[in-house]
Amino acid sequence: MKRFFLLPALLASAALAAAEEPKTNFIRFVEEEKSDSLQTAVVSYESPQKVKVDLVGAIHIADKAYFDGLNTRFKGYDAVLYELVGPSMEDRGKADTTKDAQNLAWVGQMQAMMKDALKLHGQLEGIDYQAKNFVHADMNMRQFTQTQETKKESFLTLYLKAVQAQKSANAKKGLDSDTAGLVMLLKVFTAKDSSTGLKRMMAQEFDSVEDIMAGVESGDGTVLVGERNRVALEVMDKQIAAGKKRLAIFYGAAHLADMEERLLKKGFKRTKVEWLKAWDLPHEE
Repeated sequence: MKRFFLLPALLASAALAAAEEPKTNFIRFVEEEKSDSLQTAVVSYESPQKVKVDLVGAIHIADKAYFDGLNTRFKGYDAVLYELVGPSMEDRGKADTTKDAQNLAWVGQMQAMMKDALKLHGQLEGIDYQAKNFVHADMNMRQFTQTQETKKESFLTLYLKAVQAQKSANAKKGLDSDTAGLVMLLKVFTAKDSSTGLKRMMAQEFDSVEDIMAGVESGDGTVLVGERNRVALEVMDKQIAAGKKRLAIFYGAAHLADMEERLLKKGFKRTKVEWLKAWDLPHEE
């Protein structure tokens, strides 16, 4: 099992800046004295018209406390724009959405396997998508598949781009993907709690997500990230036109570097960065 295969697979399951402003990190791995953690950012922006938008980075499997905290936070927004390829949460289960659910079933199956292996909770069970201020802000299945066909994009082409991007990210850090992966796997399987060891290994992989996604989005971008972000911001514009002044965009952390660039081009200014702990990784005693 090679180290550079781990993050592309997880990114697929989740589907999956202006020049003056430095780019923001939206996900990080933090090492501390008694425990480590995987953290996601909540980054705030404000438009010249005083509209406030928070980009809330999501990890699709995480500690229950992480999702509980997000549910409390989301109550303070006029609208929370959420990602979900296919129908909105309120339309899921209707007869005409059954085929969409079947097409994306493998994504849920992969996330369920990882959730169990890592002893974490899933986003769909942890987040209150029935809240009145939640707004679907993603492609439907027809839009998604048609745009992929137009761009000649497939799971395989995305996976190969992600693998190559992670190889490049590892090379920048002076890491040998093969030997580093073997050493980390040995540490995991000899640990007292293998799920914690596996989480720590995955969290360290996530620390390179911005570099990897920059590689995947190179050229004319992807449907998985760039085109879906375009749709999300179109929904944002409609919500603002309807009078909403305080919005959150709740999308996978891998989407947000591109989304930030789009906001900055619209005239928004970054005002604040806050970090939330998604995975708590205590050290062995």
